[in-house]
Amino acid sequence: MAGASGPGAATFFDVDGTLVWHDPDVMGGEGRDFSQDVPTPAVYDAFRRLRAAGHLAFICTGRPVPFLLDSLRDLRPDGYVAAAGAYVQVGDTVVRDAHIPDDLLLETARRFEAAGIDVTFESNTQGVELRPSGAPRHLPGLALARTAEEVAALATGRRFAKFCVSDCPLEALAPVREFCEERYTIADLQFGTYEFSLRGVDKGSGIEAALEHLGHGLAGTYAFGDSENDLPMARSVETFVAMGNALPAVRERADYVTLSVEEDGVPAALERLGLI
Repeated sequence: MAGASGPGAATFFDVDGTLVWHDPDVMGGEGRDFSQDVPTPAVYDAFRRLRAAGHLAFICTGRPVPFLLDSLRDLRPDGYVAAAGAYVQVGDTVVRDAHIPDDLLLETARRFEAAGIDVTFESNTQGVELRPSGAPRHLPGLALARTAEEVAALATGRRFAKFCVSDCPLEALAPVREFCEERYTIADLQFGTYEFSLRGVDKGSGIEAALEHLGHGLAGTYAFGDSENDLPMARSVETFVAMGNALPAVRERADYVTLSVEEDGVPAALERLGLI
């Protein structure tokens, strides 16, 4: 495990399950209120101390840009790796803005519609929920579609970076799994939620894009996460930290396992690593 590198370290933090915690009993609840996702005072203080020590801090999340709420921006990060690496911003500069090609988006929507699987397509402006099951809208503020053609119509002017399914056991994805595995990376986000990102576009490649823009080498780089979509970060930083609540595969890959998010594992790890 790397020790503190002194001023100039670059740190990357997942959000859900790392900086903020969700009660598993309400993860799939209808109309989930993301405004309740607020880091603890200890996390805000840790970011303040991190900046004061001369280090860089980035939010590195599967969330698309619209879900980078004020509660996260108030951490005053130096940039964002959002949409699981599809969108990268360093300061005010957008370094990457990848998206699913329109023809692939439509074909994907058609296959999920035919399989009767509800799916949420995420963009940098407004997401679209395809609900062939007839279920109501799952998240507030997103557009609702019942067919793939409605998704295509709503996609005009939007760039969709990835998509997710929720409250869905892995075996239920069997009708679309082969198609998706050929074109996307599928990550287990826990609690019956799976994320689909374009192959080659992940948090690790997003971190690499940010570091290249900064001219920052591998030394003195750290990433913190808990779910499968955080695993690519491990190859792109010197020290990968898993939360105590992380999936077993994430803990096994980590250079260091800290306390759980409920126990303020991020501040504890930053102190343990000598960064604050």
